[in-house]
Formats: sequence, structure tokens, C-alpha cells
Amino acid sequence: MRLTERDILLLILAGAAGSADGWSYFGLGHAFVANMTGNTVLLGIAVFLHGDLLHPSISLVCYAAGAALAAFLTRKVREGSGWPRAVSYTLALEAALLIGTSIAWANLGRNAPQPGSTTGLDILLGCAALAIGMQSGAMLQLRIPGIVTTYITGTWTNLMTGLTRFIVRKKNEPRREKIAYEERIIVQAGVLGAYFLSAAATGLLFRYARLAVGALPATSVLLVAVYGIVHRPAVSSLNQYH
Repeated sequence: MRLTERDILLLILAGAAGSADGWSYFGLGHAFVANMTGNTVLLGIAVFLHGDLLHPSISLVCYAAGAALAAFLTRKVREGSGWPRAVSYTLALEAALLIGTSIAWANLGRNAPQPGSTTGLDILLGCAALAIGMQSGAMLQLRIPGIVTTYITGTWTNLMTGLTRFIVRKKNEPRREKIAYEERIIVQAGVLGAYFLSAAATGLLFRYARLAVGALPATSVLLVAVYGIVHRPAVSSLNQYH
């Protein structure tokens, strides 16, 4: 697995997170499953405005549980081990959870729910947040500086910081370092673009194929998991950006 392949997988995972956030906010209870900053704000505002405390809480708790589970599953991963099998297996488990959630979502959409009953959607929200939490925990093990596939506030910050430093860098710095900086900035911009485009695609699905919304993040993660399992990464070819 070369760096280019790895970067493409990262973009696909970013797209999965963007589509999952759009799905959860507009379809599962006006809470995010990847953007925990947003959930924290929603939860804090709801305390005094008598708003929705339940759904942001579900997302936060389940996301945290997913991140903890991923940390346990990838606990033997060593730094510098490229794209370990443990990460791919964790993503495969995430994909299975998202696929099940997507199927349940489609079934709920076909059957008229009981008036005032949101229990089914609450469970699906928790499952989706658990899955994305697993993705965040698994990707953390790759230790790629400045690249995050689920919560993009950090990616925005790293991108703008990197662009500023790149512009003011000294001309006599080694060419290798300049190339590495350029590559990191390109990947960061790609992650942001993938996140945005996947959210836009989710909006399109909500409008024309609502029952298929959950299939977008599920199939994206499944694709990455299968690719990572089938193609054993060579450690030497997965040097990270420094």
C-alpha cells in the first residue's frame, strides 16, 4: 500500500463521516455522530433553554464508547506499523454496524412509526455514533500529523496553520521538507473537500432516495476495511508526513 493509496482511503473515510453526520442530524434526531463539538454545544444550550438533552447525550456517550472500543481493539498496534490489520478489522466492525443501522433505517422508513415514538431512531443514532467513534479511535493509531477523518475543525486549523507556515518558510530549507509540507496540505484540503461533498451527496439522497441515505457511509467504510485487509501494507512504504 503506497502513500497515494493510503491518502485515498483517508478521503473515503472522511466522506463516510461527513455523510454520517448529515444522516444523523437530519434523520436520526438532530445530533451529530462525528462532530462532538457540535453535540457539546447543543447539550450546553439545552440545559437552560429546555431543549433536546437526549439526542446529543446519546451521541456523546456512544461515540466515547466507540472510541474506547477501538482503542482496545488496536491496543497492540505499534508506532510506525503503517496501516495495521487491527485497524482494518476495527473498520470492518464499524462497517458491519453501519450496514445494520442502514438496513434498520430503511425498514423504519417503509413502516409507519407510532405517533410520538422515537425509540427506534434513538437506537440507530446510538449505533451510528458508536460506529463513527470506532473510526476515530482506529484512525488515531495511524498517527498521521494534522489529518483527522471524523471531526474536521482540527483539520481546518491544521490546514490554515500549515498554509501560513508554508508561505513564510525559508527558501533555503531542504526540498524534501517542502514536498512533505505540500503533500500534507493537499491531503488536508482533500479531507475537507471529501467531507463537504459527502454531506452534499447526503442532502441529495435525503431529497430523492431517503431510504438509501445510510448506505453511503456504510459502503464507504466497508470499502476501506476490505481494501486494508486484502492489501497487506508494507511498513516501509507507509512513512507518515513529518
